[in-house]
Amino acid sequence: MNTTTDETTQTNMLKLVRYAAKNAGVATNKRDAAIREAHNAGASLRDIAKESGISHMSVKRIIERSTN
Repeated sequence: MNTTTDETTQTNMLKLVRYAAKNAGVATNKRDAAIREAHNAGASLRDIAKESGISHMSVKRIIERSTN
């Protein structure tokens, strides 16, 4: 690869990172909404954690944030 190709690749990768970072908030908001809905439906913190791939303490914090 030459320098121009390397710079183009870096630029493209940085654009991808910027896009992913921008859209991560949307995905997180959707996940958190689903967690709150599951909790309201009676699912346990541990069951929600297992399905979402995060710790039960993180689930607890998400739920507590929505009630404060």
